[in-house]
Amino acid sequence: MSTKLKMTLDAAEAAAQLAIEKRSWALSALSEAAAALARAESQDLLVQEVCGAIASQGRYVLAWVGKAENDDNKTVSVVGGAGSAIAYVKNIAVSWSEQNVSGMGPAGVSIRSGKPCVIADTEVDVGFASWKELARTFGIRSAVGCPIQDGKLPFGTLLIYSQEPNAFGPEEVLLFESLAKEIGFGLRAIDRQHKLDDQILEKVKIQERLSAALRSTIEAMAKTMEWRDPYTAGHQKRVAFIATSIAKKLGWSDEATQALYMAGMVHDIGKVAVPSEILTKPTHLTDLEMRMVQEHAETGYQILKDIPFPWPIAEMVHQHHERLDGSGYPKGLKGDQICMEARILAVADTIEAMATHRPYRPARGLNVAMEEIRAEAGTKLDAKIVDAAFELLNEGNTLQAIIETQ
Repeated sequence: MSTKLKMTLDAAEAAAQLAIEKRSWALSALSEAAAALARAESQDLLVQEVCGAIASQGRYVLAWVGKAENDDNKTVSVVGGAGSAIAYVKNIAVSWSEQNVSGMGPAGVSIRSGKPCVIADTEVDVGFASWKELARTFGIRSAVGCPIQDGKLPFGTLLIYSQEPNAFGPEEVLLFESLAKEIGFGLRAIDRQHKLDDQILEKVKIQERLSAALRSTIEAMAKTMEWRDPYTAGHQKRVAFIATSIAKKLGWSDEATQALYMAGMVHDIGKVAVPSEILTKPTHLTDLEMRMVQEHAETGYQILKDIPFPWPIAEMVHQHHERLDGSGYPKGLKGDQICMEARILAVADTIEAMATHRPYRPARGLNVAMEEIRAEAGTKLDAKIVDAAFELLNEGNTLQAIIETQ
């Protein structure tokens, strides 16, 4: 391999790793903020805890909520905030008037437009010039402002600041935009809590919306991984669909099935650490190359373990190559040491891998894949899960339709 090609591959892998880290920060912030939204009993506590949850993740040094006042200067007042750079907001002047220079920053623009405003680099952004020197003092290099609505009227904005330039890509902005909307919902719900009987329903809806945002981001993470390996594009999604179909056949709850789906969508995320030329190698792998690929289960666990998911997603990913007889990896777990979600992923992964094309061999077909899992039922694979897979096969074209999904 030429030095130039290797440098290009290294740079691509570093960029992919950084993108995953940024999404991990945003995912962690979203998960913590969801819990804060659910337990907050007052508007001040909601704002403070949500901002604290955001500022505790990754390189986010400050999060604050500003309220759009209707005075002559259209002032943006600080409702609450948290982070190591909280002193930044003590004496800043912010407006949401387009006639005022202090209205050109992310707070004013997001309130006026009703859309997120991203400052990719505070050192060069013209609209941020009024605060550049102060931001430099606190190590702030990028920011995003997301509008908070009060019904059809602007309530204010959620501001998040990072030490990293370009910290807010499209996926991260979408997450924080959704969170800002939920803050609006939460503020209104708390305001009505003594008057309305459906407060609990409001909070359930907030949780559902946050779960949907979490699911969308998980899918974006999976797509990032698959861009590196076009031969198995869609593999994680197909495994997730097969796994959830099996779980439904076994009578699992919607919540448990949703957790399994998310684990399936990122079960191979650890392959981000495997060189692309190995993932796409058109011949059989050497023993050393195979060991490098097998490390993806441990790497995936390390990537996911610190994200506070509502479910043990990291453990599911960690164990999806374990086998009941102890012949799997990375820990050689046996029997009941392997969680049920990982057992389902093992069956779904085996079916998908054998039934579809790989760089080093053509697809063997669904029938051969089903024969393989039947042969391993009760020894390597869970027999009840294999039985459920055959029920899916026998009841129609469910499995074949999933395999053919691109």
